[in-house]
Amino acid sequence: MKDYQFFEFEDFLEDVAFRRWVFHPLPQDEGFWQQWLADHPEKAAVVNQARQQLLDIKGNLPQLSDEHIDQKVAQLVRQAQLEQTADIRPLPVVRQLAPTWYYLAASVALLLGLFWVYRYQAQPSSSTPTTYAHLVEEASQPLVEVTNDGRSPRRIALADGSIAVLYANSRLSFPKQFSDSTREVYLTGQAFFQVRKNPARPFLVYANELVTKVLGTSFFVRAYEQDQHVRVSVRTGKVSVFARADKQATTKIHTRELGGIILTPNQQATLMRSEQRLVRSLVAEPQRVDAPAIQKTSLVFRQTPIAEVFAALERAYGVDIVFDEALMAHCTLTARFDNESLYKKLEWICAGTESSYEEVDGQIIITSRGCSSQ
Repeated sequence: MKDYQFFEFEDFLEDVAFRRWVFHPLPQDEGFWQQWLADHPEKAAVVNQARQQLLDIKGNLPQLSDEHIDQKVAQLVRQAQLEQTADIRPLPVVRQLAPTWYYLAASVALLLGLFWVYRYQAQPSSSTPTTYAHLVEEASQPLVEVTNDGRSPRRIALADGSIAVLYANSRLSFPKQFSDSTREVYLTGQAFFQVRKNPARPFLVYANELVTKVLGTSFFVRAYEQDQHVRVSVRTGKVSVFARADKQATTKIHTRELGGIILTPNQQATLMRSEQRLVRSLVAEPQRVDAPAIQKTSLVFRQTPIAEVFAALERAYGVDIVFDEALMAHCTLTARFDNESLYKKLEWICAGTESSYEEVDGQIIITSRGCSSQ
């Protein structure tokens, strides 16, 4: 499931599963959120605030369209972000779709997937250090460098209890003791990080042109200097990625909020060096992120409404699945899924419902003609 413990007010407003629970809850949604709030009582206030805000938008007008709600949510998210920080971020894509607007929105999402990217807000300049050597040279603390010239990954224990696994032909520099305000490391090559949670001291990985900022999570960074791309992929938690040459980079580094492109489990961000753009997508092989005790259990459906099927996949893989719920209201699925990949599961679901899917901007878009009610 998604790591909702890292969500803030605007994240809940945007989240498809959260908005479904508020407006059109499935039977399992109520149980999930009640249990989650019982496990995370510190989040009750922000969840109630987001829930009430969505209900206030809807109001008592039964004819108020979901498209109007989408616009209001986008305005609220933008306002909340501006209030939290002067950092200017791309306007979020709000994913709760009204049936009437589904195909238009899907077309827009496709265009966003092809052409919407987080572009640098400033071109790299000679005054902006973007290589490992320059970044290490300008570090504010003395650093220790670990090099892996062998073939086997090398495990590194950092001072705060975080772990870095350094892969072949890679170098990692870090201070013996982190500062009181941030935890900063410098990478060239490839590494996996498992970061100990500490919201008061963000963890930053400087990987040549790219900066990754987290509060506590696990993720991969691949940033070999000779590669055409730099890539960050998330296993657990929530990660912020932005370009070192972004004119807002200094603000994003020194605030506690997460800015730039936000990644959740099974998402990745790829910096295309030649085009100077950063693109979000799903990883090549999404892994289940639900509770370890049930990750190896089968997903069994018997004449299950398709909305419940998609909700189960969202919980299992932490991905958003966008579809026209009214058009597919009569679609059901009888199937058993075991160790198949997420994409194979989607292929089988689409084959059984005369649908198709595509991955756009880190989410799954389902296109369907609908199913007969007989």
